[in-house]
Amino acid sequence: MVLAAIKKYPSQITSAFKRFPTASAFTFLIFITLVIETNLFSLFDKVFGDNAIKFFTWLAIYPIAALIISLTTSLVQESRKSTDWRPQAIASGSWFVLSLTLVFALFDKSGDYLIYFGSAIALVYITASLGFFFAPFWKERNENGVWNFLQKSFKAAVIAILVSAILLGAIEGFVFGFEQLFDADFDSEFTYLNIFYFCASVVAPILFFTKIPSIEECLEETPALSKFAASTIRFLFIPVIVIGTLLFYAYILKFIALWYIPGETPSYFVIGFMIYMLVLVTVMYPIRLAAEPSFEKRFIKIIPAACLPLVILMSIDINNMISKFGIDTEYIYAIALNIYFYAIIAILLIEKINRKMRYIAIVFCAMFFLLTQTPFSAPNINEHIWKSSIENALAVQGYSKFPLSEEDTKNFIFKLKESKDSESQRTLSRLISLEESNNIFIITHFSTSEMSLNNLENLYREKLENKACCNKDTTEKFESFEADIRHPKNEGVDIPKGAKEAINLDLNFDSDDIKFEGDTLVFWLSLFDNEKSSDKKVDSTKTKNANADTTKTEKGATANKTSKADSTKSDKDANEKDSKYKTYTFRITKQELQQDTLKTIVNDRVTLSINKLHAEQWSEKGRSLRIEGILFIK
Repeated sequence: MVLAAIKKYPSQITSAFKRFPTASAFTFLIFITLVIETNLFSLFDKVFGDNAIKFFTWLAIYPIAALIISLTTSLVQESRKSTDWRPQAIASGSWFVLSLTLVFALFDKSGDYLIYFGSAIALVYITASLGFFFAPFWKERNENGVWNFLQKSFKAAVIAILVSAILLGAIEGFVFGFEQLFDADFDSEFTYLNIFYFCASVVAPILFFTKIPSIEECLEETPALSKFAASTIRFLFIPVIVIGTLLFYAYILKFIALWYIPGETPSYFVIGFMIYMLVLVTVMYPIRLAAEPSFEKRFIKIIPAACLPLVILMSIDINNMISKFGIDTEYIYAIALNIYFYAIIAILLIEKINRKMRYIAIVFCAMFFLLTQTPFSAPNINEHIWKSSIENALAVQGYSKFPLSEEDTKNFIFKLKESKDSESQRTLSRLISLEESNNIFIITHFSTSEMSLNNLENLYREKLENKACCNKDTTEKFESFEADIRHPKNEGVDIPKGAKEAINLDLNFDSDDIKFEGDTLVFWLSLFDNEKSSDKKVDSTKTKNANADTTKTEKGATANKTSKADSTKSDKDANEKDSKYKTYTFRITKQELQQDTLKTIVNDRVTLSINKLHAEQWSEKGRSLRIEGILFIK
């Protein structure tokens, strides 16, 4: 049987080329693109500079999307029994022009423009991929054809990947054997990589094309589950989702009793659970068509309503996080995803909606478009909220004429810095973020002189020194010290062995938490210890001087863990058994701080991985420290 199936491949491949000629041509273009990008990028980069980067970026995004669009167009024409060449030319040409426009209009910019570029490309890929499944059946009154096409295409993709992997192993094995037997001197890395490219970009897609079902075949067949699939769903997947739902309900009862949610953990679980539910209900579509009543048919009707309390729990969790940290782009995405889950439940529960999968896909694409493209994109909404909060802070301090003078700018920053309430610290954090992204709002509202917002730490230090002078501080000035370390955000982070927890930090340390002992910087970092506290509810007021907008934790921990050492605590006091804080002491020499390659500061219990660090000492009492990075706890 296997041999007979293999014998059919030549004729099937020939049929695939005839059925999808343009898409087949794009597979070879993808292969050529991968070879060029791997072997000629450095040469083009030296000769053409930024234009080479744009060209290779275009090569990276154009062919794959063009292949998907071409496939979709061919299938739509097949559903309409049309052989006209013009739709294919229009679709391919439109994407060609659009891709060039996106690359040369947005990719040569920085900051938000790159975000819009990535979002626009993602939108094209998502829409094209969903269109591949839904567009050929757009005029159908039910989803029988969509479901048949979906499951047959999934099987075709799995078979194509497996056969391509076997062929890849066989070819590379032959090449290796030839090298060993005949002492051939191949460029092994180049040869094996190109073989992989060919199998992945040409062989696998062409094999997939041979197994793509015809539109007519999908429309004629009645959706049905195999006995194995039906048994697996009944005895494995349904019990898993039922047990998961019951666990969530138990957690909801715990939340009602304690009125406490530990960080973002529930939202992550709800997101995974809702995706699992949606996939399961989609796979069980044939059961919905069955005339006779069954347990599975009742399950399909009940499970969306049973998931509603989980989505409500996610809403409460998101609201809780926003109240602690303030709004941020990721929370806007979480809110949109939460709304999308409500929409999914409504679509699944409304019986009059016959084409549920289509509407779920349409709502997803619409929300993705709104959240990624102006003027309602998540970054735009977030920026508007941040600007409003800064304008409110300016109004509270009595400023109404902009841009502020340099002196007023310093006063504004100083008052925010000195204030200990969470809103002021949040406003300062947002101001720093906008300044670092070179936002136009900073230029229009604050002094644009050399000493304006280019370095907020310097502004604060200068104002503090002026205040000390006015108070007749007799502190003697001496040789100052300054260290500034910055590593790219996309640079990988080495996770230390034995690390059990990771906490994101973005902290401006109080002067009492910093000490220079000769040529050594000593600083203290305290984490709120839930285990030692008899009160399991974390009071948001216990977070000390943490950057409220950007300080977040992983593994369900709250930002209340990232607090600063109390100025009255010594190392001995901080380690007392009845303390609610775990305090870690770090020591590092000035010489080490002056090295740009410094990435970690280690003590016996934790490792602090550095993304940004700014340390400064300008007098005996004048000192500052800001650290952005990840704290790994063993």
